[in-house]
Amino acid sequence: MIANKITINCFLIIMLFFSLGISANQKKLAPNPDFLPGADSYTFKTIGHVNLRLHVFGSNGDDRELKPGVIFFFGGGLMGGSITHFQSQARALSQKGMIAVLADYRVKRRHNTGPKEAISDAKDAVSWLREHAAKLNLDPNKLVVGGGSSGGYLAASTATVSDQSISRIESKYSSIPNALALFNPALGNRHPRTGHSLSPYHSLSDSSVPTFIVHGEADDVVPFKSAQAYCDKLKSLDGYCELHGYPGAGHGFFNRGKGYNDTFSKLKIFLQDLGYLK
Repeated sequence: MIANKITINCFLIIMLFFSLGISANQKKLAPNPDFLPGADSYTFKTIGHVNLRLHVFGSNGDDRELKPGVIFFFGGGLMGGSITHFQSQARALSQKGMIAVLADYRVKRRHNTGPKEAISDAKDAVSWLREHAAKLNLDPNKLVVGGGSSGGYLAASTATVSDQSISRIESKYSSIPNALALFNPALGNRHPRTGHSLSPYHSLSDSSVPTFIVHGEADDVVPFKSAQAYCDKLKSLDGYCELHGYPGAGHGFFNRGKGYNDTFSKLKIFLQDLGYLK
């Protein structure tokens, strides 16, 4: 019953995200920047004239010991969004000894694409990091994938959605994360034309990826109960899921003020418990 309710609610959200298309009144968005201050930037994927970039913080130090890593995907309903969305978290984690990465991916108002392309890009970004781990001073066996809202949807999809449901670059390097860090993620989403195959909740069948979630209990964009349902399902598979609900908090609350400080503090504890932070 709860899965059916999640599907109905998220159907409406996805219809809003994807079915409107780019109208005459919607300006095509400019590309995300190719470089960010303080980061080493790389092209991880080229599609036609589109170069998708990764911005890597913390890989240029003198210490050559491999470091745990985290990659963040920005939110924006797969319609838009900025590569700088998780810049504060990335910079802070790089200063604490992690390799922290901000990833670009295709969205509707820049590339006229949908969820399949976005999931493909997210998986290819994770595989690219593992392929180039030695160059980046990254431990490929300690890679956290995170994101907010639709970026959280993509992060969760790297752990759940099968490659057979999308089209992506063939790679011998896994795109499955060692852990997930999700911020008000869209986890129960069901694309109206593809059914459950692109839904992290419905695709979840493996307990091997420990998951951290923060979610506003008053979120009117992505229902809090979808995060509860995902955590309950993961736990029923004997997996680890840590859900922090915030009473009265809406969508995107973690981006600002006390919401940022408290959620980041909880994220650090999660990473410390994994042995990724000292």
